[in-house]
Amino acid sequence: MRALVALLLLAVWTPAAAHAQPPSDAGGHWAAERIALLVRRGIAQLSGDQTFRPEELITRAELLRWVITASGLPVRGGPLSSFVDVPPYHPAAPFIEAALAQGIIARTPTFLPEAPVTRLDAVIIAVRTIGYASEAAALALQPLPFEDTAGLSEVQRGAIAAAMQVDPLLLTEPAAATFRPAEAMTRGEAASLAAGVLLAVENGVRLRASIPVAPGLSLVVEKRGVLRVQAFWRVQVGAFTSEGNAQRLALRMRERGLPVVVDFQDGLYKVRAGSFTSAVEAQVLKERLGREGYATWVVQTLPSFEGLAGPSREAALMIDPASGVRLVPAVGDGGRMRRQRVSEIARRTGALAAINGGFFSTSGDPLGCLLIAGEWVSEPDVQRSCAGITADGAVIFDRLHADFTVITGEAAARVDGLNRERRADELVLYRPVYDASTRTNAFGAEAVVSNGVVVSVVDQRGNSPIPRDGFVLSGHGRARQWILRALAPGVPVLIQTVLVPRSADPRWQQVVHAVGGGPRLLSGGEWVPPEDFPATITDRRHPRTAIGVSADGRVVLVVVDGRQPTHSLGMTLPELAIALRRLGAVEAMNLDGGGSSTIVVGDRVVNQPSDETGERPVADALVVLPAQGP
Repeated sequence: MRALVALLLLAVWTPAAAHAQPPSDAGGHWAAERIALLVRRGIAQLSGDQTFRPEELITRAELLRWVITASGLPVRGGPLSSFVDVPPYHPAAPFIEAALAQGIIARTPTFLPEAPVTRLDAVIIAVRTIGYASEAAALALQPLPFEDTAGLSEVQRGAIAAAMQVDPLLLTEPAAATFRPAEAMTRGEAASLAAGVLLAVENGVRLRASIPVAPGLSLVVEKRGVLRVQAFWRVQVGAFTSEGNAQRLALRMRERGLPVVVDFQDGLYKVRAGSFTSAVEAQVLKERLGREGYATWVVQTLPSFEGLAGPSREAALMIDPASGVRLVPAVGDGGRMRRQRVSEIARRTGALAAINGGFFSTSGDPLGCLLIAGEWVSEPDVQRSCAGITADGAVIFDRLHADFTVITGEAAARVDGLNRERRADELVLYRPVYDASTRTNAFGAEAVVSNGVVVSVVDQRGNSPIPRDGFVLSGHGRARQWILRALAPGVPVLIQTVLVPRSADPRWQQVVHAVGGGPRLLSGGEWVPPEDFPATITDRRHPRTAIGVSADGRVVLVVVDGRQPTHSLGMTLPELAIALRRLGAVEAMNLDGGGSSTIVVGDRVVNQPSDETGERPVADALVVLPAQGP
């Protein structure tokens, strides 16, 4: 679609096609080649005397006409205008409306079409047009080589950094000590920007930046490609765990004449109304439904995210364990298993950086193995992989079988689960990390253990307090009968753990931390078949998080953004494995993804989480802590 529109637009300007060389007054200009390209392609026009006038200032309207034409985005003509100072008959009105529809410029009362565009505004427009504005948070970590940019916002500094680092470059002007952000841009400078947009769309674009965070820790950001099809917008009006509730709301929306779909993502049925080619039109519906009391979000989407070349964006933490920085898992609020945003976990633990960890249930309980400082928080699932971290920072992978047994002087029983909801006939152990109490129902018996000795046994009461120096054993059915028969106040109790890795790797006896996930992605540098995960998980593009290890023991933590058409489509699991190999990993495992995928450096979220509400609270995270002193 974009390519077709671009060809139709360029065909209008056939007289300029004869100019294969720079115009006579641009031959010595530093942007001469790009000026010639724009003129040759009919994007920029010459004056009546056949000169380009590269040192003249360019207006806001003219810059948008160049950039939108170069991008191939569809223009939007019509009888109405979104700005009071841009009448529908203004020559640049279709291009200005196109930029507004795509979210490249903001909706304001006036646009000031004939005013000169500042250098900063022009760069931001160009970066937004190719879909790379979201790199600002990560790239703003790097200092810019200018004396006059320190006072700019993070978004503004990040846009300048992106324009200087994408390949092909948007900013190609000669090196200077200052950027002059508030200064008006010349036609020659604007031609360089617009030609960069054209080259990015036609030939592909890539950005790769490696940013030091601390000794032994760096952030690598890589983004490739631009969207070459037309995205559209919907308005989300609800998200439900029940499909029935979602379908009932969808029916009410359809009765109002709105086209509605129900998308299933991350365990939620999301009701989305409308199908707009303009973000502005979607915003109008959002505001209308919001006034009626609906919680609404505007979401950009595609008919399918599969089969497209890009864009794709990943951010990776590269860790050298030999440097002393430490990788450890951390649960929600530290003392209790409560879901918390990765940025909040990182702040609370004093982390240099962090990513989201393993899977969790709708109640917030971790799913699969979770071991923190030698204490098991959640039991392994024998069908899923675990990543173990030894005391010296080495990371290993395996499937684990763990037997937890409660032993008294005269009896023993197998523990079915740790720190999670108790099910029928199960014996579950609750430690202080879980909560202040077990949150169980009354259909069972519970033994409270403090300092290794049973202090009380209650039956058909539930929700026992968990002592800080002990644990609670909670049983239903046969497990209830065992508690009532074998445990009483004063009985000594211990928990025995036997860990059996599938590979029998002896290094698991030195593991002090572990986090669960799955499936395994790489073993010995080769792709590993999925662990019975459904094709909707393995072969569809989603946001992803993964952990890997290079041949020399360096740890790779990667987050891939997804479900955002102009920013990043996401990856299938085979694509994720390829990305990990490109980062140097030879062993790797998938972690929780979707809306959970988050990466934090310092106090910044340096990716773009896909949930409509922003960063999602998670059950646990992997945090990178500073090296300890001698």
